[in-house]
Parts: sequence; C-alpha cells; structure tokens
Amino acid sequence: MINRKVFETEEDWKGFRRGLFTASQINRLLAKAKSGTGLSVGAKTYVKEILSEMIAPPAPDYYNAQMQRGNELEPQAVLAYANAFGLDINSKDFIYTSIGGYVFFWDDAFNVGGTPDIILADRICEIKCPESKNHLEYLLCDTGEDLRDLKPEYYSQMQLNMYLCERDTCDFISYDERLFDEKLHIKIVPVKRDEEHIKLILEKAIEASNYLNILKDKIAL
Repeated sequence: MINRKVFETEEDWKGFRRGLFTASQINRLLAKAKSGTGLSVGAKTYVKEILSEMIAPPAPDYYNAQMQRGNELEPQAVLAYANAFGLDINSKDFIYTSIGGYVFFWDDAFNVGGTPDIILADRICEIKCPESKNHLEYLLCDTGEDLRDLKPEYYSQMQLNMYLCERDTCDFISYDERLFDEKLHIKIVPVKRDEEHIKLILEKAIEASNYLNILKDKIAL
C-alpha cells in the first residue's frame, strides 16, 4: 500500500527513510548479476548500506560546491518551470516539496520510498541543476528514451516516483542559468510511465528486501 507523510524536520524525514530503498538510489538494484540471476555485487553493497543505516548513526552528509550550488539554484529552476507553463506556484495544486515540510511517499510491500521535487495534479517533476557540460547533454535529449540511455539512474528514480505518486508523467528539468542564451537555461523532457521498468524495480526491491532480512537474521537484528 502506498502511503504519504509530511515531516516537520529534515532529521525526522531522514530517520523515517532508514531501511527503505529510495528512488534516488533504486537504480543500483537493477544491475545484472554475473550469474544472470539474483542481485549483483553492487546491489548487495547497497543493501548492506541500508542495513548499516539501521544499526548505526548516519555518516555526515557530503556536499561539494556543485551540490551546494544545485540546492541554492533549485528554487530558481522551479520558477522557470512554472513560467514556462504559466503555472501559479502559490496554487494548492502546485506542490514544491522542499517548502512546507518534508514530503515522503513509500510502499511497505516493496520497501521503497521517494520524494519528487514537484507534484502537480497530472504529473511530477525531477529537477537537476548540473554543470554546463552536463546541461548541454540534457539539451540534446528529446525523449524519455534519450534520458534513459544517458542517465539510467535518473530514469529509474522518476519511474519509482511516478509509481509512488500514481502519476503517468514526470517532467525532467535541467536548469543552468550560466548559459549565454537565456532560452537555453531550462530544458524540460517529459518522461512517460514505463510499467515494464517499474515492474523490474519492484521485483528487484523484493529480492533486495529478502536479502536484507537474511543479513538482519545473521546479526540477530
């Protein structure tokens, strides 16, 4: 069953997410194992990281200059997106999830969760504020398939969030205000819901949950 909750503090939000496979990392479960079946080495490493979060305090968040810039620029990207479609950011139907509490969606049946950047009545959005060389790559993308080939981790992130938010479209937004030509500052790529990919994500999430339970039993958790 899909659930939604709003947390007052980032600490509470992060605490609740412990033990869940989140949309931003879910693609790590999808790598093929060398044997052809089961979880890959990388997927098992991710499961162990989840277990570590459950039994010990989290490591301090790592932020580099680009990540810090992205966090600071994101509200500007939200405004640019709203202006592109004539949307009112103050409308109750326009939810920017970084304001007014920390929103989180999760499904206990598959042990997965996530938070899109924007929630609208008919779609969600994922925002990235990359370096200019990477923004150029997104400018060259026209379809969800293009984005899937370029950044499979973002594609999986959006697919899981569409599942959790029960939406059929996710607009991928790349924003870089440094480009000389203002019309190139924002690129919006609509990504459609991919039921086959979502099915794969949920199947791997079940495998990963079973492996997590095995590890928990080994340490008597």
